[in-house]
Amino acid sequence: MKNNILFILSLFIISNIYAQAFKLDTTFKVQNNYFPHIGTNIVHGLNKEPNGKLMIYGDFHNLYNNPSDAIRTYEDGSLDNTWLFPQGFAGQGIYTFDKLGSDYIGWGNMSIIKFNNLGLTDTSWSMKVFRANFCKMFYQPYILPSGTMLIGTDSLCNSVSDKKRWFMRFFPDGSPDTNFKHAPNNMINSIVKYSSDKLLLSGVSGTSQFTRYDTTQITLLCRIDTIGNLDTSFKSIFVSGAPCPKYIQADGKIIVGGFFKINNYPDYLCLIRLNADGSLDSSFNNFNSVISANSNINTVCSASDGGYLIGGCFWLYQGYNRNNIAKIDNNGFLDTAYFKGQGIDSAFYPSLGIPPYVLSIVEGNNDTYYVMGYFTYYDGKKVQPILRIKGLSSGIIENKKEKTKLNIYPNPATTQTTISYPTAEKALTLQIYNMLGQKVYEEKLSKGSSQTTIDTRAYKKGLYKVVMGESSASLIIN
Repeated sequence: MKNNILFILSLFIISNIYAQAFKLDTTFKVQNNYFPHIGTNIVHGLNKEPNGKLMIYGDFHNLYNNPSDAIRTYEDGSLDNTWLFPQGFAGQGIYTFDKLGSDYIGWGNMSIIKFNNLGLTDTSWSMKVFRANFCKMFYQPYILPSGTMLIGTDSLCNSVSDKKRWFMRFFPDGSPDTNFKHAPNNMINSIVKYSSDKLLLSGVSGTSQFTRYDTTQITLLCRIDTIGNLDTSFKSIFVSGAPCPKYIQADGKIIVGGFFKINNYPDYLCLIRLNADGSLDSSFNNFNSVISANSNINTVCSASDGGYLIGGCFWLYQGYNRNNIAKIDNNGFLDTAYFKGQGIDSAFYPSLGIPPYVLSIVEGNNDTYYVMGYFTYYDGKKVQPILRIKGLSSGIIENKKEKTKLNIYPNPATTQTTISYPTAEKALTLQIYNMLGQKVYEEKLSKGSSQTTIDTRAYKKGLYKVVMGESSASLIIN
């Protein structure tokens, strides 16, 4: 009886240690009230300053006495009162906030404004931008080390007689570079750094479909150098939707999120990985992301174990209930141990018809992560739409687990494959799952064994996950 009680107690302790991963970090306490109200009060993101401070921006200035759409805080969330709360974005919000030398550039719905280190607006700089461009919306400027900026827009023009300019370059003083003549045929809504000398441009389909850069046919995504020349070695596989590069790996592979279709696949997808040349990376779980009509992936953040945290607007991921936030491994398979609770939710939904969502996840210090967007609850606890969660290192036992290395060859496999592992000190179970999370194979491995060979001729072509204890690896069957 005593042994049974100790066993049950040990299980309880272990389960609670596991639960610490991605738990709400209550030491982060923002002092502003950002609670969503009829679709406003959204936190778009934050930038970590070199001195440890956080620049938080979004659309929250005119509610609950918030004086600004950008605030600066210390790492614990307390306000930095040396920031003077710029008010140049009334009713528009700030979507990105970047550094320009010692100053800041804030980009809103129809505004690009420069602030100094105290938050004061440089109106003379802003007016240079507006005098040169008197049409509509700007999209995510990219600031080069020289201080020049590349800017996309949905209707940009620099004179009455000029045609629409969907892509322009500006000097550090805010004046347009009239010698920059590269011309996409439609809207550029994302400019993402690919490497020190290359950028990725993406657009959307529909009435404003981005299908050409200069005279070259492309579809929704292309790569250019920093002076605007097209990289013709990169080929887009997109057909429609709104793909956006979310994470660039060290090996040059690109994780793309959003809601889109690709060549030779009929359904909409939300998360895929591309090789450096733009082709689909077959080692990633590309075809099992969210495909419901109103779902998308807005952000991808690297996790401490080599996997990723993903956020967006979704209620299911790879067949599992997940509310707007999930963790995947480095091959795109859902880590089912995490975010199994209520996740990101909102008290205002569904009464207002506005679903909660995550816009940005940013890695913090000491294995923590900031989560931002439009929501009021995290795992049933009332929160601001910016919070901090603890990472994997807070699960003590999980960090101490040693994962067995699995070697699979040949991989890709055609008729058979061999899986080898260090000599088993006890009986083990090997399982294989398809992209839908369904178990298609199971084998009991005896003590003292070190490999097994599997006949793969009966399985459909595609990507599979091999699991043995706490270890996993990807298997491709051709």
